[in-house]
Amino acid sequence: MISLRSLLAYAVMLVSIPALWLLLVRFSHLPAVVLPPPDKVGAALWRDAPLLWDNTRVTVFEALLGYAWANALALALALMYLYFPISEAFLTPWMVVIKNVPFVTVASILLITLGDTLTPKIIVVVLVSFFPILANLVKGLGAADPVLLDRLKVLNASRWQLFAKVRWPAALPYYLAAHEIAFTGSIIGAIVAEWFFSRQGLGYLIVNATVEYRTDRLYAVTLIASLLAIAAYLLCKATEFWLFRWKTRPPA
Repeated sequence: MISLRSLLAYAVMLVSIPALWLLLVRFSHLPAVVLPPPDKVGAALWRDAPLLWDNTRVTVFEALLGYAWANALALALALMYLYFPISEAFLTPWMVVIKNVPFVTVASILLITLGDTLTPKIIVVVLVSFFPILANLVKGLGAADPVLLDRLKVLNASRWQLFAKVRWPAALPYYLAAHEIAFTGSIIGAIVAEWFFSRQGLGYLIVNATVEYRTDRLYAVTLIASLLAIAAYLLCKATEFWLFRWKTRPPA
């Protein structure tokens, strides 16, 4: 839940970052090409606003599309594990292997096979986001109260009713907790994918700014990426607060 204390903590963080940044610039004596001052980064944000906006939209689109696929696949697999338990025994070794393959290797293979298209970027985002969602869904669906399940079965409840009335409410807190990691991870996954194969997006701008020693633009893109990840996290917390707002109501 988003409490007043949490909002205050984020406000303090937002104020502290530029203050610490200014102190570091002042006392580190690093050249501007290494550590540009905040005003120079702000000027880059203003000057390159159309470029940054266009590439931010590309990254957000890739992240959201890959995240949607990750959710659909994780939910489908979690339901398969639930209703066909033997599938979990057969598929878990494959999941372990896929999860532990280095993303750099996967990205290189995708670059060779699929080229600079949308598909490899979506696959990378799915791989980043999929496993936290699947793990939490499996745990949440298995955490349903067995007493409630038995009582509904006695009342001749259908499989759908068991899922909607008992299993899904039990899994929802686990599912939302997974989003706090997976949703923010989808933004990072999209940027990492753009490093390897892209001519647009925030990842492409990072590579381009690094090659051209445009540290002001590099810091500007980093700031935008960080704000996107923070916004994704806060959206997850706000959704959790809205869905479970009844827990904060005082008893009648």
